[in-house]
Amino acid sequence: MANILDYLDWRGDLTFDKDAFNQVDALILAQLSYLPFDSFVPDSFSTDITIGETAAAFDPERVDTKQISFCYMQDQELLKKLGESERFRDIRLTGYVSRTDENDDSQFSAVTCLMPDGNSFISFRGTDGSIVGWKEDFNFSYMAETPGQRFAVEYVNAYAALSEGRLCLGGHSKGGNFAVYASVFCDESAKNRIDKVFDFDGPGFRDEIADSPEYAAVIPKIISVIPQSSLVGQLLTSNTDHKIVTSKAYGVAQHLSYAWEIMRHDFVYAEELSKLGLFINRTMTGWLNDLDDDTRHMLTEAIFDVIQASDTDTFYEMQQHKLRSVRAILKAMRQLEPEQQAVLKQAIAKLAAQSKEALFHEKNAAKEQKQIAEQSK
Repeated sequence: MANILDYLDWRGDLTFDKDAFNQVDALILAQLSYLPFDSFVPDSFSTDITIGETAAAFDPERVDTKQISFCYMQDQELLKKLGESERFRDIRLTGYVSRTDENDDSQFSAVTCLMPDGNSFISFRGTDGSIVGWKEDFNFSYMAETPGQRFAVEYVNAYAALSEGRLCLGGHSKGGNFAVYASVFCDESAKNRIDKVFDFDGPGFRDEIADSPEYAAVIPKIISVIPQSSLVGQLLTSNTDHKIVTSKAYGVAQHLSYAWEIMRHDFVYAEELSKLGLFINRTMTGWLNDLDDDTRHMLTEAIFDVIQASDTDTFYEMQQHKLRSVRAILKAMRQLEPEQQAVLKQAIAKLAAQSKEALFHEKNAAKEQKQIAEQSK
């Protein structure tokens, strides 16, 4: 099946005048933000550079390995194809920002795409390869607002104050969460200019956010797309209807946007989640509901105390020094405080219990469907 790279081969010669901006285009711009554009794209909103110029100037040799994400090789191919396509090459990029701070557990990056029609698409990067970036994902479960979410709001407000035209926000994974959060809590003047918010398999929110009137007001603008076996996109609460895309990958790997299936100018959709997707939904939802905020906080700290004992900043580095990292992690696990060990054991026990309950529910549902089918014969 085809993916977003194939889409560019098929339809890259069609300008937006000939074929209007669509959800696949939005996913492409969301994925584009994963590329480390430091020294390539201006960080100021007062200057810009076309995607074509960026593709020609981009030099992988100048990229810090700490900024390499999981799909880096495919992202390079994506940029090359975008730079060659009539559809995307004249889109101008501006306001690139990328920051990772271990002091406040934040990883944030965004870039604004100036579209040919005078409107703008603000693209928020999802979780990159940094350990601190993954920790921020865990922090969503117990923090009212993470630093990355606050930066997303500030970014939208700053750009809106200096620009005109309509706005679209979007992102994949954590970037989708940032896009939705920014649309909910940005200044009213900016909010009124937002037409659509694209959330591609991004995690949800704590109930006090998802159930708020501010969030409810934005729901009609949100386009949420998740794969059939979504894990990330089913975490916490979203209160939005998801479109379910088919994927050529299996399990957690379905999260990667290059695995999502495309037909012409849209995704290939499924009617419902896969059995694995339903199992994940029941298991993870029940598990998180079983853990209070203090436990979620302690669990996060325990997990990342262990991971950070590898003395690496990224999972790429950890992979490069696998033996050393494993030894350090095993040692750190043995040295956890008794209270941290207790929290880990409690969380694992609750996760096992929720898995068992989800399996029981799945078997009963299958049994009921079989009985209904037999009765209808």
